[in-house]
Amino acid sequence: MESAFSVVILASGLSERMGEPKALLRWDSSTTFIEKIIVEYSNAGCSEIICVINKKIEPLCKNLKLPSNVKFAMNLYPEWGRFYSIKIGTQGVLNDYCFIQNVDNPFVSFEIIKKIFAERNSEAWCSPVYKEKGGHPIMLPKKIIQKLPQINDNDMSLAEFLKPFKRINIETQSDLILRNLNNPEDYARFLNQKT
Repeated sequence: MESAFSVVILASGLSERMGEPKALLRWDSSTTFIEKIIVEYSNAGCSEIICVINKKIEPLCKNLKLPSNVKFAMNLYPEWGRFYSIKIGTQGVLNDYCFIQNVDNPFVSFEIIKKIFAERNSEAWCSPVYKEKGGHPIMLPKKIIQKLPQINDNDMSLAEFLKPFKRINIETQSDLILRNLNNPEDYARFLNQKT
């Protein structure tokens, strides 16, 4: 289907700096970060939502009320890092385009998802940009996704892996694409801004 796309939500990290699983932090009184992100992708028309999780948060994630197109992929080795999580999540992706979404960037909106998807190109990956800085989420075409399993070095960064491929920058007017919530101080600031 021409207009179908997937997302891999990276939520298997050990959250050592935050001290509790980022996926299950509260966006508001009724919604966790992972639920909020899933809603945005659903509203943007995403047909396949893959959440990469670890064993510790699996029981809690499976108790959440989620749409039927949400699948879980288990990362048994979260200590192997982000690149390994991306490889697990993108295995067997059904669509020609797949977003890579960090769970610690819950600010993603369906508008930015649609804006990025509108620029899809089967030869290039897409990145939102604010004042010349690349942010999240990025979108990969199948051609790039298929190269991921060939990389055995799990210490490689995604940026390093993507260097040989053509990149399309999509200008945005908001710095929310650059924001991550990595530690309790970041989260406390976020909560204070919301009140």
